[in-house]
Amino acid sequence: MSRAVLIVCACAAAATTAEGALSLLYAPYLEAQGYSLSAIGALSSLLAVFRLASRVPAGTVYRPFRARIHLAVALLALSVATSGFALARDHPVAVVVLTAAHGFAFGSVGTLILAVVIDVTGGRAAGAVMGWYTAVLSTGYALGAFAAGGLADTTGPAAALALLGVLPAVTAIALFALPSFGGPRADVERSQGFRGLLAAGAALDARVWLAFTIVVYINLLADSVDTFFPLYGVAIGLPLAAVGTLKGLKSAAATFIRFVSGVMFRYLDYRAIDVWAVILSGAATVVLPRVSAFGALVALFILLGLTRGILRVTSAATVAELRREGRDVGLASGVYNAGLDVGAIAGPALGGVLGTALGLATMFQIVGVASVVMYFAVALASAPGRSALRAGLRASGRRSAPALRRP
Repeated sequence: MSRAVLIVCACAAAATTAEGALSLLYAPYLEAQGYSLSAIGALSSLLAVFRLASRVPAGTVYRPFRARIHLAVALLALSVATSGFALARDHPVAVVVLTAAHGFAFGSVGTLILAVVIDVTGGRAAGAVMGWYTAVLSTGYALGAFAAGGLADTTGPAAALALLGVLPAVTAIALFALPSFGGPRADVERSQGFRGLLAAGAALDARVWLAFTIVVYINLLADSVDTFFPLYGVAIGLPLAAVGTLKGLKSAAATFIRFVSGVMFRYLDYRAIDVWAVILSGAATVVLPRVSAFGALVALFILLGLTRGILRVTSAATVAELRREGRDVGLASGVYNAGLDVGAIAGPALGGVLGTALGLATMFQIVGVASVVMYFAVALASAPGRSALRAGLRASGRRSAPALRRP
């Protein structure tokens, strides 16, 4: 990888390390301050809402010539909004403000970093670059959870957040060593105001909306399963240690496939992988409540991890491909990342409603089928989507399309 990509990936790793730490420690931190379960749930939702709210604005204001400053400010804000919890323990208003600020800052960082990594590479070798990039994100989350757990046991949640929250600000310094980079051949002209934003969104390439649908799909499935499978697993007789092992295997499989995806995309068309990964992950979710043997569950969770990881890479590669064609990727990055948040919010909510009404087993099956139907409906609605479906249904071992070959 080039120096520019390494710098951007270091920033991404620092941001997700801080986010992984907060994800693990947020509830224990609030509980230690006497917050009720309902308050903890409401504040956790606030994180997701403000993360979603940041995506499109951050993508809209993105321009390559000022990206370093914007990203550095967003990383600094993320550090303040993470470490600041150490000082806000006895101030509920401060906790609410920091929660909203953290969600908005992290959403902005993710949107800006994706756009920057695409622009510094010019969208070339999209599959390989997005494989490494998404693997770095996954590794950061894991490191954050691991480090936060160890630090919290010795120093407490507040002190652990204070220490790990510094990381994004430290890596922001490296941005000033980032070589200059340009944007597409012709920047997209956007009118001011809400109407201009709507017009720009309507003018986005259909592939962006297909990528948006894919990440809604993967987070809808993943978050509905991750939220409720521990309850279902215990109900069918699995110990929590076994449930934790399954989740760990799923995460490990997702990270592994991201690291090796660069090699895969030298020989396979990513569009073919997209279609079959969607079908397989949906099928695995449908089959999940029909399986009780631990060995079979291991196989299903590994499959869910592999398909989630590969879809995360291929969907990001779809957005990166646009840059090679001279298209603007700022707003595309915002819309794409918003899909992650929509799926993360909708998955637990939809799963909870369906699980309450029909039972968890039926919920898994409905979510699995409905998610696949949603993907096919969106894919069939556009020419790029139909092309992806055709590529998948006639998948072979042919070398990938020129847009994904290494320069």
